[in-house]
Amino acid sequence: MKKIELFGLSLTFKINKKNADDAELYTKDNHLKEKIFYLILMVMVIVISSKSGYIVNTQKYDIGDVAINDIYSPKSILFNDRDKKQDIIKNLMEGSKKEYIYVPQAGNVYISGAEYLFDEILKKDFKKNKLYLDRVEDIIGKPLSPKLINELTQLNKKDLADTKERVIGFLTKAYATGIIREKGSLTISPPNDELFLELSDFDKKIVENFLTANYIYDETKTKNSIAEKISQIDNQILDIKAGTLLVKKGDIITDSRAKLLEAVGIYSYKKSLGFSVANFLYTIILTVIFYHLLANKFKKNILNKNVYRSLFLIYTIGFLAYRFTQPDHIYVVPFEMMFFLMSILFAKDFAFIMTLMSITFLFPIVGYDPIFIIVTFLACLMGSYLIEKVTTRQELIALGMKLAVTKFFLYLLLTYFIGREKNLIALQSGEIVISGLLSGMLAIAVLPYFEKTFNILTTFRLLELGDLSHPLLKLLSMKAPGTFHHSMMVATLSEAAAEAIGANAIFARVASYYHDIGKMKRPKFYVENQEGGENPHSKISPFLSTLIITSHTKDGNELGREYKIPREIRDVMFEHQGTTMLAYFYNKAKQLDPTVLEDDFKYSGPIPRSKESAIIMLADSIEAAVRSLDEKTPITIENMLRRIINSKIEDNQLSEAALTFKEIEIIIKTFTKVLMSIHHVRIKYPGQK
Repeated sequence: MKKIELFGLSLTFKINKKNADDAELYTKDNHLKEKIFYLILMVMVIVISSKSGYIVNTQKYDIGDVAINDIYSPKSILFNDRDKKQDIIKNLMEGSKKEYIYVPQAGNVYISGAEYLFDEILKKDFKKNKLYLDRVEDIIGKPLSPKLINELTQLNKKDLADTKERVIGFLTKAYATGIIREKGSLTISPPNDELFLELSDFDKKIVENFLTANYIYDETKTKNSIAEKISQIDNQILDIKAGTLLVKKGDIITDSRAKLLEAVGIYSYKKSLGFSVANFLYTIILTVIFYHLLANKFKKNILNKNVYRSLFLIYTIGFLAYRFTQPDHIYVVPFEMMFFLMSILFAKDFAFIMTLMSITFLFPIVGYDPIFIIVTFLACLMGSYLIEKVTTRQELIALGMKLAVTKFFLYLLLTYFIGREKNLIALQSGEIVISGLLSGMLAIAVLPYFEKTFNILTTFRLLELGDLSHPLLKLLSMKAPGTFHHSMMVATLSEAAAEAIGANAIFARVASYYHDIGKMKRPKFYVENQEGGENPHSKISPFLSTLIITSHTKDGNELGREYKIPREIRDVMFEHQGTTMLAYFYNKAKQLDPTVLEDDFKYSGPIPRSKESAIIMLADSIEAAVRSLDEKTPITIENMLRRIINSKIEDNQLSEAALTFKEIEIIIKTFTKVLMSIHHVRIKYPGQK
């Protein structure tokens, strides 16, 4: 009983420990939960440890703080210093020259207008002739002040000539350096702007009438010029190595320094706490989802100790590889190697879920990089379809390259829209290609060790076991040639039937090769190996004969273990006979002792538990029976097939194989076709009996 008092409130609760007996502790459900717990716990530890720096790192800060110690970079990164780039752009804009449209004739026109005005006043009687005033106004494009004209005409010739010299001289200098129009106002370029201020008020009045812009500000061209220059400014990428001094002791943490510290994984107190909580919640959510998914949908896979151990090893190595890889180099880790191994070693749906689980749990380790997750998931989605067609190790390398090319273009497409530093894009694009090459080769290199260490049957191992030069098959061909031939015939029938109904044709063929290897121990006791009509069963009791015949399944299993034949094939050695009865020896024994039991003359089983095993059982029975037919026609063969298969159904030998009636009908048609091609009627040549 626990009691807690807080702010005047009392809370009482009781904790009871559940008593579990040994029977409960060792049930399959508890064993399943335990295995899932250990797998996810291992993943969680690696994921959370990858972000442990958020909490344990003592170099935390807030903007405006004074660094109490030198701060060094904990890792190597490529940092895009956006603030530095903005400073460069700002300086460029401030230092950029404005663009103008130069109109050289404007100055000439206005200077000539001023000269014309002075010349006319000097040589004519202004009071008698006023026509020249209109001409000046036409030249400069604006009216002249009558008051100004009156003041000019009052001057004597010497003062007028001096005024002309000062005005024309200034206008010439002003137009030479430029008179600028910008936003509706005129500006005299330095240093003539200072000279203008030194002119007398009278001279200024005259000059102002003859000022116009010969340099017009071109805003569009100026903006385009600046934009072009800005576009040529590359991102300011800083190659920061681990151990680089980022902030000196006593420096103030500015906004730009704060961004740099965050880039290398040094956060403020608030952000460190926030990231830690978010990371923990993320892993907890994934744990809940995948725990229930594995416990409810994949019990058989998890409880298979070989599958579980190999999965645990793949996950451990894969997650540790990502855990200790620098964030900028995560694409070089051959994730497809994990995907290939799981797809080849495990069932397709289980492998896909475990691949999805690994991708989602890797999200925090790879720095929550959305591009990595999207690219990897889509590549594996395509790979899950293509890998079904892979039958050789060379094709696996080719698939690795196909996925690498797919990831390469997906990566470029996503980085185009999302954005990423050019140097980083080039680096990670190359890493994707390298990982594609490594994935296939490394998967091929380690796959045999997984196959043999955990005794898991894969397509590649099946093809190796299907090589007729295998030591066990060579031994069978020498010790029991009749059984060897019979096994080849069963393999032909089984492979064709399995392919017709969509079962595993390669497994059916290879398992057929080995299903009767137990007969090597006493080959002469089986009719296909007897020569000269001698039958050793005629010299022994039916009880001993039954014991010898039924023991070939057990003997085959022992030989299979010795030669490291996978358990799935050894299961077929027992299942292909199921619990059928040896009717011949039972009837013979019943003549000697009417009280004998049928169960004593049955195989130990179990009955077939897969479609492939059931097909091999049917092919085994049918192949031997067809040889006894005198007339081998499609009708006689099909009738015999139906009798044998119906007897197996009635004896409940196919009740656990999940074969449908439609599939059984397809099997009958396929067996008939194959047997007719084997036992076809030969053409009789002249003189042949």
